[in-house]
Amino acid sequence: MTATFNYQYKRAYQVSTQWNTIIDDVYSGGEQRRNMWSNARRKWVLEFDKNHTDSNAIMAFFNARKGRYEAFNWTWQDNHPVTGENMGGDGVQYTVRFDQDELNFEHLALGYRTFQVTLVEVGG
Repeated sequence: MTATFNYQYKRAYQVSTQWNTIIDDVYSGGEQRRNMWSNARRKWVLEFDKNHTDSNAIMAFFNARKGRYEAFNWTWQDNHPVTGENMGGDGVQYTVRFDQDELNFEHLALGYRTFQVTLVEVGG
């Protein structure tokens, strides 16, 4: 069973899409191009401001996935579940993984931590 990352983020402040194209130079001076993926892959950078308990729960989720080793489900929110604020997403669930094997926190006053995680779409 695939785990689900359902922690409320502050914002998804960077969204990108990428392709994997291999370009080979041929003897005649031209290029031969090969597309290695059938679909584009997306990448999201999520920003969090969390208390000690919530940030520890996210760290435990990260450690359970062994950083970027194991994929999980995540939904790009269209609206905030409490405030109804537009979150800029499409409401679609994606299979993603963490982009890095390291998770860093900046400690703030009153036990709060600010941090970001980058999620990369798996498949394509």
